[in-house]
Amino acid sequence: MTDYRSPLLDLPDAVAVEGAVDRGVAAHYGDPLREQRELASGNGFVDLSHRGVVRISGPDRLSWLHNLTTQRLDTLAPGVGVDALILSPQGHVEHHLQLVDDGEATWMHVEPASVDALVAFLMSMRFMLQVEPQDVTADWAVVWEPLSEPHPT
Repeated sequence: MTDYRSPLLDLPDAVAVEGAVDRGVAAHYGDPLREQRELASGNGFVDLSHRGVVRISGPDRLSWLHNLTTQRLDTLAPGVGVDALILSPQGHVEHHLQLVDDGEATWMHVEPASVDALVAFLMSMRFMLQVEPQDVTADWAVVWEPLSEPHPT
């Protein structure tokens, strides 16, 4: 995704990120302090459209992910977002997942460079379970908006 360019960079006053990891998205839209206050008050958004998106369907997905990650996912309610890690046998972080289940599939977003390795790992761990991991980065984008009560300022 080195040539990725978010359409949100066309917004007025958008300033592109200068860096390899988040290249292709805006660092801010002209006034970083105002934008930070808007996010803290429950408004605003963060463009994460450069991140890899993985969708896992199948009736065994939550119990399977529960067994593969550091997070309790077998009882995850639809619409609840969580973070989870996939660790190496030595306990090193291999993948950091930010995920949510919609009742039919589990959706996760990951660092752009790790999506291929994550999907390959997930495919290798399927065995006889009914799960179907897919890289859907080309079809979906992540934009984060605060949904909870605003923090006091």
